Amino acid sequence: MSEIEKYVTEIDNRKDLTESITEFNTEDLDGEIIGGISIYELTDNNAEIYRIIAEVGQPNQSPANYEFYFKRDSLTFARIVELNETGTDTILDSEYYYDGMKLVKQIDRKEDKMNADTVRQASEFYFVYGKETTE
Repeated sequence: MSEIEKYVTEIDNRKDLTESITEFNTEDLDGEIIGGISIYELTDNNAEIYRIIAEVGQPNQSPANYEFYFKRDSLTFARIVELNETGTDTILDSEYYYDGMKLVKQIDRKEDKMNADTVRQASEFYFVYGKETTE
């Protein structure tokens, strides 16, 4: 686990990586923006993805923040945080440590939690999306 934590810190501190952002807005019938998704991708000059952060805010849903760290296209670490609908209290706060396809450790700071396979599937969705936008 400490190796993964060290890798995450190294990625966050690298100065040679480039961050890009893609935003999708959700509008109501009057054209007012009422939510959306922001996706931040951290890549190198060869378009290798190291980190994806997705901030999700949709009507009638809890605001959420998903962080995924990849090593050689494989999920290594994820942190999922969801807030209550008003955004004033954390209802889910979990970290997931992976070695290849295997979950090594899951840390849940709240009673609510997300299944590790669901986290992996979400990471794959954002990873594939990220690959398509960097090509």
